[in-house]
Amino acid sequence: MSVWKYKHTTPTVIAQKIRLLRSEDLIDLASTDLERVRATMMKTAYAEDILAMQSERLDSACFETALMRNFMRTCKKIVEQSPKDVKALIDTFLKKFEVSNVKSILKSKHAGLTSEEALAFVTPAGRLNELRCREILESSKTVRDVVEQLLDLEYGMMLVDALGEYKRTQNLLLFETILDRYVYNELWRVAGNLRGLDKKIAETVLGLEITSANIRIILRSKMLGLNRDQTLRHSVAVSGLLDRRKLEEAVDSTSYDDCLRRLLTAHKPSLTKDYQYMLGGVLEAFEASHSVVRLEHALDENLLRVNLRMLKRYTQFFNIGLILAFTNLKWFEVRNLRTIVKGLEEGIPSSEIEKMLILTH
Repeated sequence: MSVWKYKHTTPTVIAQKIRLLRSEDLIDLASTDLERVRATMMKTAYAEDILAMQSERLDSACFETALMRNFMRTCKKIVEQSPKDVKALIDTFLKKFEVSNVKSILKSKHAGLTSEEALAFVTPAGRLNELRCREILESSKTVRDVVEQLLDLEYGMMLVDALGEYKRTQNLLLFETILDRYVYNELWRVAGNLRGLDKKIAETVLGLEITSANIRIILRSKMLGLNRDQTLRHSVAVSGLLDRRKLEEAVDSTSYDDCLRRLLTAHKPSLTKDYQYMLGGVLEAFEASHSVVRLEHALDENLLRVNLRMLKRYTQFFNIGLILAFTNLKWFEVRNLRTIVKGLEEGIPSSEIEKMLILTH
């Protein structure tokens, strides 16, 4: 792999990485107020996008638009400077954020929120920009209506096929699983078109994330009482990170604790170091609370730690690992800033806001 094809991209990514906010900066913001958040953010990479909103008052809707504009503008700059054979993977990588938006819209309608209420929980991204999101929410009264509004997207018919199960269970798990499976299958397929070290690195970074997604899916499936075949069908079994036999043994476990323990040791031996680093403390977090929500928060925190580790590992090289890791870190930052502003706006105590943040300490 020639380092020269990354000669423009790497300096751009490193410069953007330096501008990421530290965990302590985020904690400080959570203990201030909206005006101080605005003043602080005017000294960061988001200043241009906040100014573009032309609003004297900072509310969550205004701020969220500024965050997403900054995120998509940053990604666009990276894509434009990326080697030709890498652009397809990055474009597909960004679909993660689009399907995350679809999940938020579905959750809002499932909860019976009004369009204005729902917009506070939706983060426009990709083809689902702010205008499209508003149109979907205003023209949809039910989850079925939302799904029918998405038929022009490549995963639209997959969601239609899941409407029957949603009607029976009134649970969004299958929709979320379909979206995860779609985007990760696509990512794995596109990563397979790369060569040499780029392919190895991309499959390592993506594989760890897919494993995290599988743990969520399997534990949620067990909570819903889904049978073995349904659970395995929902899983994203494309990463090659997990031993299939051990994965099936975890699914067959009769308790959540035993299932999680088996999942924590289901990786291929060659991946032990990265795998254990990503999942360190997850079992303890679950045993302490027996809360899937707390477990998912721990998984998110560990995924953030892994991406920071990958960033340090690959910074000295000119390769795709730096790009993928930075994009994930940037998205975590956007999520955290959105949580802070929404929390402050709703008067949530700073100590509670901090608990909701995805941090590395």
